[in-house]
Amino acid sequence: MLLKTSYKVGDVVTVKLISGEELVGKFESEDDKSLTLHYPLTLIATEKGLGLQQFLFTAEVARSYTIRHAAYSICVPTAKQFAESYSKQTSAIVKAPAGLASALKM
Repeated sequence: MLLKTSYKVGDVVTVKLISGEELVGKFESEDDKSLTLHYPLTLIATEKGLGLQQFLFTAEVARSYTIRHAAYSICVPTAKQFAESYSKQTSAIVKAPAGLASALKM
């Protein structure tokens, strides 16, 4: 039985694997046996705090992967600051700094 979720296709979600690792990725789909994430990254500790890195080093990272329900304990929407960091790291689009349009009008 599927439970009602608080995320939808395209949302950045966090998945806690039973191994203890956390994955952050874009939610694609879910059925009664598994869920599918696009471009999964994992959390790492750095000297500057938490960061995101490639989850699979020997496979193509920028694709979708299916994770069996038995392999994880929870899937939830990612906290805003990590979702923004994930989007910056995985997007080819770079957002202009705030106020740039005003500065260019001068």
